[in-house]
Amino acid sequence: MEPLERRYFGGDDRAPERRRRRRGEPEAGWQIGPGVGGAGDATLAPGPPPERGPDDGKRTDELIREDVCQWMSDDPRLDAREIDVRVQDGEVTLEGGVEHRAARRLAEDIAAAVPGVRKVLNRLQTRDRRSA
Repeated sequence: MEPLERRYFGGDDRAPERRRRRRGEPEAGWQIGPGVGGAGDATLAPGPPPERGPDDGKRTDELIREDVCQWMSDDPRLDAREIDVRVQDGEVTLEGGVEHRAARRLAEDIAAAVPGVRKVLNRLQTRDRRSA
């Protein structure tokens, strides 16, 4: 049996951009699946190609909005139920209310990290009012 590194990663130490593709090898998209030996033998098999945006490389506003909403709802530190997200030309606008300033900053950071976002306008209001 060949070493695990060679079985799963091809054993080629060269950078991916310098490595030549073998004939019949897919361009991208590998997934772990049952191997030649049956269900107990795992190997890398060609998977579906990665999701791509329009030909100019830009992501659609709808896809950006879906990702921003999903990322915010997936983060356990943030209650995103009262956050309204709008996207136009890659610029995200956040409106609504959050519990405290840290949540406001976190929502902005999450939105800025989504691929395709060019700018974030944070109009979120905080509910905590600290006395001076």
